[in-house]
Formats: sequence, C-alpha cells, structure tokens
Amino acid sequence: MKNFLMDAHMHFDLYKDRDKVVRFIEESQSYTIAMTNLPVLFEKYIKTYYGYKYIKLALGFHPELAYEYQQQLSVFLKNIEQARYIGEIGLDFTVNNLENQHCQIKIFKAIVEACSNFDDKILSIHSRKATKEVIDILENYTGKVILHWYTGNQRDLQIAISRGYYFSINHQMIRSISGKKIINLIPLDKILIESDAPFTYGLNDHYDLNFLHNVYAYLSDKNNVSIETIQKKVKNNFKTLLS
Repeated sequence: MKNFLMDAHMHFDLYKDRDKVVRFIEESQSYTIAMTNLPVLFEKYIKTYYGYKYIKLALGFHPELAYEYQQQLSVFLKNIEQARYIGEIGLDFTVNNLENQHCQIKIFKAIVEACSNFDDKILSIHSRKATKEVIDILENYTGKVILHWYTGNQRDLQIAISRGYYFSINHQMIRSISGKKIINLIPLDKILIESDAPFTYGLNDHYDLNFLHNVYAYLSDKNNVSIETIQKKVKNNFKTLLS
C-alpha cells in the first residue's frame, strides 16, 4: 500500500514562503486542510489557492482573535456558502476576561448556527480550557466535527466520542503523558492526524511530513498492529469524514 499522507489541521499561511509549502503538499500528495485565522484571510487566499487537489482551504475565525476582530463576523457569514471546511474556529478561555469570553461564545454560536443550514460543512474546532462550553454549544449540531488537539477532561471527551466526533491528533501530543492519555482513549476509527504547523515541535520554520510517520508509529505500537494497518484505518477515517 502506498503511504497515506494527510494533515487535518495546519496553517500554511504562517510560513514565510506560502507557495513553497503549497507546492510541497501537492507534490507529496498529502491530503491537507489548511486553516485560516480570520475571514478576510480566507477571502484573500481563496483567490490564489482554490482548485488544488490536495490542499483545501478552510474558512476560519480563531477564538483568540474573535474579540479584536468581532466586526468580521459578517465577512465570515458572507463566505460560508463557498467553504466546505470551517476552521479554525471555537473557544479559548486561556484569556481570563469575561467580556472576551462572551464575545467568543457569541461568534462561535453564530458560526455553528450558520453551518447548521448546510449539509456539507466540516468543522475543525479549538477548545483550549473551554471544552465544556464547546461541547454544550455543539449539542444540537448534526454536521461533521473535528476536535483539534483536544486537551480537555475525560467527561467531555466521552461526550464527544458518543456524538461521533473526530479528533485530530499530533506529534506533540505523543511527547507528553497527558497527550498520550487522551489519544489512548480515542477510538481508532475517529482518529485523524494533524501537524498544527507551524506551532509544533520541528515545524516552526520548515514544513515536512515527518510528524505523520511519528504518529503512525505511536498508534502502531499502542494498538499492536502494523503501520500499514494504521494507515489504512486513518485513510478510511478521512474518507468517511468526507462522505
């Protein structure tokens, strides 16, 4: 079997040479969902990076930018129809500011509600220190959900699993006890692999796919099956996500 290459969550535009990263992804034939952090960035990049086979652009509104750029919600909603992939969106409560948190919630709720009007949306969601709130807001959402780099508690994790959510895991998670503990609780048929580049180990200045092989090796060892078996499973997960 040919190696299955993918990256369910990365930020190509945060590299100095975006075009080089895009060329690498296309030449490597790595199925990639490229996040944007603001709606205006999606508008900017979609003109140049539309129509590629392997890299797909997501319409995003990062929670850490929501308060400062809240006026861009209208830009997000204007573009939602043309975007199948939605991300990076969600909540981040590392900022201990109630006004900021309330603004994040308002925007995230509006995005989820808008996505509910379509059948094709795939959401990549940030939930740092806000997993309960994210889970609550998603309660009635019936579309496809990927929880990116999940770091919450087991209770919320089990709720997410029971709803059939996917989880994109990365190589930095397998470098920590807490990260491995979370990965070990996720059903294998709900695992996707991400890099969250350029924010993760070894990918700050240069994008490659070594992270993928590290995660495949970890999952192979943990499940006592071959790397080829893990690749087949992850490939099937990705196909099911898109179906």
